[in-house]
Amino acid sequence: MLADVSSAAYKSPAGVPPTGLNCVPSDGKINGRGASYQAHAEAIYAEAYRDSFCGNTTNEPADVAGNMMVAYNYPASEAASATGASAGQKAAICRTDAYAGESSPYTNEQLTAKLDGPVLTAGTTAAEKEGCDLKFSPPFAPLVTANGKGEFDYPSTGDTTANVMSFPVASTATTVAVNLTGGSPAICTVKVPTSLSLNAKEVSRIFGGDALTWADEEIDATNPILKTDGCTGAITRIVRVDSSGTTEIFKTYLEKAANELTGASFPCDTGTKWSQFNGSNNTKWPEGAGCSTLVKSAKSGAPEEIAAIKAQAGGVGYADLPDESGSGLLVANVQNQIETSFQSPAAGKGANCNVGVVSLPGDGSAEGAVGLDLKDNWSNNNQAAAPAGNEAENHQSITWIGAKYPICGITFDLVYTGLANGAVSNAIAPLTADQRRTLYGYFSFIETTAAQSLVAQNDYAALPQPWVSTVREGFQENF
Repeated sequence: MLADVSSAAYKSPAGVPPTGLNCVPSDGKINGRGASYQAHAEAIYAEAYRDSFCGNTTNEPADVAGNMMVAYNYPASEAASATGASAGQKAAICRTDAYAGESSPYTNEQLTAKLDGPVLTAGTTAAEKEGCDLKFSPPFAPLVTANGKGEFDYPSTGDTTANVMSFPVASTATTVAVNLTGGSPAICTVKVPTSLSLNAKEVSRIFGGDALTWADEEIDATNPILKTDGCTGAITRIVRVDSSGTTEIFKTYLEKAANELTGASFPCDTGTKWSQFNGSNNTKWPEGAGCSTLVKSAKSGAPEEIAAIKAQAGGVGYADLPDESGSGLLVANVQNQIETSFQSPAAGKGANCNVGVVSLPGDGSAEGAVGLDLKDNWSNNNQAAAPAGNEAENHQSITWIGAKYPICGITFDLVYTGLANGAVSNAIAPLTADQRRTLYGYFSFIETTAAQSLVAQNDYAALPQPWVSTVREGFQENF
């Protein structure tokens, strides 16, 4: 029992546990996996948590966390294509990791039927287990013994039913990344442009497969430089192979901004809507006769998407700003929702996102802030706070709103409730007392203005200050 985890004495004025109670490398390191949208933020948080509270930790024997206490999207999960938002939700359902990352929070159906439902057991069918037999072993507890097929069966013996918190940890932009270099003949025969601007219809036509070359008449009308620079090569669409939160954010933009794929400008899959391609399986795109070439990245994750775009002359894809930053690809400015300007995804060192336009669920309560209010959680409609024309806006969606860059998203983490007292609630039974302290300390640190200021200087946008204090309160009270 970790009485000190939930006691008032354990909370500092900044909401962060004091040094020494939560940095035990011998059995206190934790792993998480899921959304690539937050991967860079997790790296920043883990380093800052180390530097502020733990100091360098031992790395003997060598482990994937190095001299830190947290490993997110660790190499074994990357190699198995077990990252991305969909994999993060599965990690939470199966309880394979101490926590999980999501780029869109759970729905009511998922909360009541899966994450808060009966614990899966060894006797359930393969279909019921929903992929809980991992082909790899996470680096730290919860660890299970491999079965005779070389798989690791989760959940662990002793795991019990518990609710799960879902709360925001960072926000960033989804870029439209373009490779106009190379090709034989060259994509651009005169020189490679240094800027590109696209409105919603043009983005829709490109990713809908209807714009076949970079000499497309509509795109050239917005970007005369393409004609001047002799850019006539074929457009190749590069998309994620996994059902990712980044894809959902991007398709949500397409659905809101240019849903109808009809008329002479849309010969590829005319008569369809982007809403038909935005659902539980976000790997479907318009394709077939008359469409531009569609290529899926070889493995899950944003780095694979970026690599695929860089390898394809004339390629165009989408990726979160932190992954795209420094890639050397041309990043498009995209017209904002109010159609007054073409906006860059970056604002200085941070992301150009309109985070504060949506409100915390649950009337701003601590419980609602961590997604524990079934009547008003992160997936419910947020009609009161939505601007005109966006009455169906969800609490979590900051895409296609206002004057800033129109393709942005909030990324979330999932942590089970009641982990402070394993004798009462044991959703992830194998976690050690030191791991539970690390979880508490790490996420208490993330939900501070100091941590948010760090990521805001590294391709993210800080969560609003009132949010972090309320989320931290909800997390600490329900941990």
